[in-house]
Amino acid sequence: MPHLFDALPIRSLTLANRIIVSPMCQYSSVDGFANDWHVVHLGSRAVGGAALVMTEATAVTPDGRISPQDLGIYDDGHAPGLARIVHFVHPQRALAGIQLAHAGRKGSTRRPWEPPGTVTPANGGWQPVGPTGEPFTDNTRCRDLYGSTKSQASSPHFAPPRNARLGRGSMWLKSTRRTAI
Repeated sequence: MPHLFDALPIRSLTLANRIIVSPMCQYSSVDGFANDWHVVHLGSRAVGGAALVMTEATAVTPDGRISPQDLGIYDDGHAPGLARIVHFVHPQRALAGIQLAHAGRKGSTRRPWEPPGTVTPANGGWQPVGPTGEPFTDNTRCRDLYGSTKSQASSPHFAPPRNARLGRGSMWLKSTRRTAI
């Protein structure tokens, strides 16, 4: 019977143990960029013995963020900040993971500790994009991503981040699409 501190092989990777830090929204980015907060938050979990630490849901497009403060990987400039996390986490015998995401019609919302609602374009928000034009709530609007074709094809924006190299090593990937929420 496996134990918590036994190694865990997953395909071509082997985790040092079975402790995994799941993605937790931090709402601490500016324009999608990782910063000191992310290095400390994820790095401290790696130092504490977690074998895999996952970034928060990381948007593949600017309009794919849940809030204006979400982490992103839609700009080449985002890679150095994410690489900094990888460079700190890997020497701790841990792997760094990234959850690729698109908020869909839930996009452009306020952080949980702020009054509920959407962030307007005048205040740094955007019009959410979803698989249909159906809004997330009664007082929001949503642009139909697929138009009249109603195709459920995968967003092409998930492909480039999968190919991004973030310095020494790369990040373990998990894709999450929230367009059906």
